[in-house]
Amino acid sequence: MFLRLLSALFFLLGCISQRQSKSNFIPPGTVKITDTLFIDETEVSNIHWREYLSYLLDVNKDTIGYQIALPDTLVWNNLEWKPDTVFKEIILLNNPYTEYYLRHPAFNNYPVVGVSHEQAIEFCKWRTLVANQTIYFKEKNITDWKMHLKDKFPIRFIYRLPTKGEWERIASSGIDSTNKVFKKYNKRSVISHNTKERINAIKQYSQHNPFTTRNLVTPAKSFYVSKSGTYNMIGNIGEMISEKGIAKGGSFNHQLDSCRFIFDQYFSKPENWLGFRCVAVLLK
Repeated sequence: MFLRLLSALFFLLGCISQRQSKSNFIPPGTVKITDTLFIDETEVSNIHWREYLSYLLDVNKDTIGYQIALPDTLVWNNLEWKPDTVFKEIILLNNPYTEYYLRHPAFNNYPVVGVSHEQAIEFCKWRTLVANQTIYFKEKNITDWKMHLKDKFPIRFIYRLPTKGEWERIASSGIDSTNKVFKKYNKRSVISHNTKERINAIKQYSQHNPFTTRNLVTPAKSFYVSKSGTYNMIGNIGEMISEKGIAKGGSFNHQLDSCRFIFDQYFSKPENWLGFRCVAVLLK
C-alpha cells in the first residue's frame, strides 16, 4: 500500500522536469508565469485530495489530521439557486453527490469542493513537502522510500494559495475586462465557460432530451485553455485565494458577467461551488 501510494504521487503531482537549470525548472503540475512564479494548470481535483487523505492516514498515521482534512460533502445539499420543476432532477441528485462526488472514480478529475480556507492552506503545505521529497527520491534513485522518509532534502519551491493580485494578473491574460463576452478565450462558442448560463442551457436542452447528463461541475481540464496555459479560471468553481473569505473566477452558480476576473465572490464556509488551485514559487 505504501509503495503504491508514493508511486502514484509521481503521476498526481505531474511530470517532474529533468532539467537542472533553475530558469527551466517547472514545479510539478504547474505552468510558468515568470521565472519564479508558476500556477496550477487546473483546479485541485478530487483524486489529488484523496491522495492527501491517504498520505495522512497510511503514511503519517495521523487519524486526527485525517478527520480534520475531510471535505464537507454535505455542501451538495445547499444549492443557492433553486431549479424549476423541469430541472428538479438536480435536487434529486444531491444525495448521490454527497456520497459519490469526492470518492467515485468517475469524479476523479473534477475539482474538489467542500473544503475550507484552512484546509486548502494545509494541503499546500503537504504538497510542498511531498513534491520536493519525491523529486529528491527520484534524483537519488531511491526506491525504498519507506527507509528514507526522515531524510533531509532541499526545499526548492513552495506551493501556496495565490494572492488576489497574482490571480487577477494571471487570469486576465491580457484580456480587457470591459469586454461584454469572453470571446477571446474561444471564438468557436460564446458558451465557453461553466457558468449559470451553461447550466440553464442544459436545462432547456433537457426538456427535449430527458436523459441528458446533468452534472453541475465539469472536469477541471474542460473547455479551452487560456493564454496563460490554465483551464477554468473563469467559471466551473470559484477559487480561493490567500485573502480569506474572497474567491475569484465565479462558478456554475454565477452568471458570466459576475465571473469577470476583476470581481470578487465572498464565502464564510465550505461551498459546493468553491475550490482552489495553487501557485508555486521557486526559492532563491
